[in-house]
Amino acid sequence: MARDMMLTVEEYMALRRLIESERESEGASLDQKPKRRRRDPKLKRALREANAKLRNKNGSLKKGKTQGDVMRLAHKLKKRM
Repeated sequence: MARDMMLTVEEYMALRRLIESERESEGASLDQKPKRRRRDPKLKRALREANAKLRNKNGSLKKGKTQGDVMRLAHKLKKRM
């Protein structure tokens, strides 16, 4: 037989505090804003140059090249800046 369960105010507040502390311990606080990613102007310029070297005029990658090749070249160019 189902029985209705009633909580007192103190029990309810204790349950809320318990849930809140578990959320904080997991690092899932509702007040935290997502971290903004930093932008690197040198990497932006290097990517522009790498894409120009490894892509065709229509924007597709040259034969035998991958996006990984573009990123590797961009990081290499960035080191030299």
